[in-house]
Amino acid sequence: MSQTRFAVSDLSSRSVAFAAVLALELVIGDMGSLIGPLVFAAILLALVSQARRVFNPLMLRMHAKEHARNVQLIAEARQSAAQLPAWSSRSELEAALRHVGLGEWAPRLAELARHCILLVPGSIDEGAAPIGASRLGGQPDMPPDLNWPLRPPVMAPWEGPQAGPVPGRITLGGRHWLHRLLRTRQWKQAVQRWERSRQIERDVRNREWPLSFVAQIDFAELHAVCALDGFPPTGRLLFFCDPFDWPWGEEADQARVRVIFTEVPSDHLQRKAFPREFDDPRARELMPRGYALKTRVLRPTAWLLPPASSFAGRLHWPCWTDALSDAYEQFWLALYARHPEALGLNGEAGIHQVGGIAWSIQEPVEAACAKFAGDGPEFADNWQLVLQIDSDVEVGIEWGDAGRLYLCARKEELAAGRFDRCWTVMQCY
Repeated sequence: MSQTRFAVSDLSSRSVAFAAVLALELVIGDMGSLIGPLVFAAILLALVSQARRVFNPLMLRMHAKEHARNVQLIAEARQSAAQLPAWSSRSELEAALRHVGLGEWAPRLAELARHCILLVPGSIDEGAAPIGASRLGGQPDMPPDLNWPLRPPVMAPWEGPQAGPVPGRITLGGRHWLHRLLRTRQWKQAVQRWERSRQIERDVRNREWPLSFVAQIDFAELHAVCALDGFPPTGRLLFFCDPFDWPWGEEADQARVRVIFTEVPSDHLQRKAFPREFDDPRARELMPRGYALKTRVLRPTAWLLPPASSFAGRLHWPCWTDALSDAYEQFWLALYARHPEALGLNGEAGIHQVGGIAWSIQEPVEAACAKFAGDGPEFADNWQLVLQIDSDVEVGIEWGDAGRLYLCARKEELAAGRFDRCWTVMQCY
């Protein structure tokens, strides 16, 4: 009896399996060539799901170890900051480098050091900035006969890419594909918003547009702190830049920045009003932070700094070991801990600088300017950092992903006061 039931059950199972295979054959026959990609996608999805289950715990442990190491490094840096000798000359800098264990390499690093002025950011207050003083943002102090600089149309006419696919994951979350498949009301609204923003972008970029005022530098104020070689003892530099179309460094990008140098005395300067285009509500949709930057005062401080620790490995010195790299990094960590107001958070943010060596994020900025300007990167030593402006969200400036703007010039043109020949490069993380 049990054998009979087993046979019937087995027959039923085989019948169900046969029916399932027959149904699958019918589906496959209807789907034709689509079955291959679908099977491949299903297998890939399963593999990705399994890989995430395996690797996620590993990644979490790795990040935890990295965080613990960073906490330890910062604690050690704070402890050694009080022991780091201060310096004002190359010999004193060499002694500070020897103090952290760099030994015979200390003279070479001290020889590479350059005098510069770090602009320590202060409060955000329009009223706290006297006419002509060094500062970020606000309204520029210009001679009355100078107009607010404009950038030309990006292209004439600039059509840009078509509206194309809406970035659904950003606008509708992880199930954006379902909204798109079902053509939901949310999807239609997202498409309309996307097309509207693209049209506004075309309208703004197809016309002349006022550049945002980024910074002004009073060289007399800086000269009283430190006389930098090649820089004028008086006069003011005003720097304007497009906050939307960033100047990555190509020749065409230089139309998106403007440098004005004036020697007009401060009592003859006029605080210019913002252009009316900045109040255009459609343009504000393109730049929600706005085109007018907030004012932050800058206090000049004199420094003699060697190349940053992140670029010591690019010097290609023989016998430069990992232990030396760690010692040099510790030197900088102690410096960051001792002067956070000037060097930002571990040297990664808030560094505004005149002269010296650029705090490059990618390739060395001086070499990048020489390359983009047509000199060739081998002529990097002939280029000098003029001004470095970091991202500052409170002011309203963010160059890419926490990036920096670098204004450089050939040394002979800087000595001649040809600031109109400066070259601008942007780098970010």
